[in-house]
Amino acid sequence: MKYFFPGFIAGALAAFFLFTPTAGMEIYPEWWSGIGSIPAMQRGPETLPTRARFFVKIGDRDYYILNGSGAVDVTGSVADGLTAFSGSGRYYVKYQKVGTDVEFFNANGERFWKLESPEYPYLSHNGKIVLLMNGDHTAIRVVDYNGTIRGAPISGRTCTAISFSDSGDNGGVGFLDGSYYFVNAAGTVMSNGMTPPESMVKGVAVSGNGLYAAVHHGNNQKDYVRIIDIESKDHETVELAHAHPVKTSLFVSDSGCCTVIDVDRILHISSSGKVRFSIAIPQKRSGHSSVGYRNGVYSVSYTMKNGSSKLLLFNEDGVILFSKEFPSESFLDASLQENFLFLRGSDNIFCYSIHRL
Repeated sequence: MKYFFPGFIAGALAAFFLFTPTAGMEIYPEWWSGIGSIPAMQRGPETLPTRARFFVKIGDRDYYILNGSGAVDVTGSVADGLTAFSGSGRYYVKYQKVGTDVEFFNANGERFWKLESPEYPYLSHNGKIVLLMNGDHTAIRVVDYNGTIRGAPISGRTCTAISFSDSGDNGGVGFLDGSYYFVNAAGTVMSNGMTPPESMVKGVAVSGNGLYAAVHHGNNQKDYVRIIDIESKDHETVELAHAHPVKTSLFVSDSGCCTVIDVDRILHISSSGKVRFSIAIPQKRSGHSSVGYRNGVYSVSYTMKNGSSKLLLFNEDGVILFSKEFPSESFLDASLQENFLFLRGSDNIFCYSIHRL
């Protein structure tokens, strides 16, 4: 590869180029950039048509949407007020810390609607629903793509978790009192329930097809993951090895398998509550992490106890396909789209292509 950039960080460059071959799969670097030099980035060699798009937000104002070759498809800057973006970056809302309205825009800055509201907005991956949380975190209204309020408000005692599927537009909400709700792209509550007494909701996840969900709950002594079959309303519970002081990443596949980072291991749990495999990992530090999945490959990224970021790729049988430490990144988000792996770190972005042999 021949991608060199002025002012590069040695650790980031090493992380981009060093790989370990894995039987059945090859990973190639496509492009890399420092966060502050995206417009000047040298594009990668990818020439095949692709729908893959990667969203990068810079600070509170600037944003980019990049295609598979690293070219900038959309760029913009939001002035005045606060912003919240959809996971894809295609839509965003503007609001104020203490204000009276919420405005919904597309990535090109075209306003779709304005709603009188002092609430805090959270957008689904594709922007089809917006969750509006009130100031004391006890109630949430669901607004659709057209700015219409959908259904009855969701309520509980102090919201502790909001999450959306990374495909589709399903969402989940959890509260300190143990109550949880899952809604679909139409704003309809698909499932709701309550965890056992003295067990707060620490995290929620919902599958892209809306058939399965997971609730991470517990206290300062024990934590659990509840896997929910939304259609049958049945659920199974698995005890974790650690009590998590803050949330950890959860992912639920369309087949109901739940993947969770449990401090020093990654658990992969079937919809029936059976631990299919466990992968030992260097200990996770409390805070940022991500779990993703596409086409039979899982990605996990997190910050280790030593402050470096860690990336792992593994298949549905628990076989590790790739493992890499990123010393120059204090946090790392990993996402999989088509045959691309995209990483957004604290200082750099990286894109790789995945090829099956």
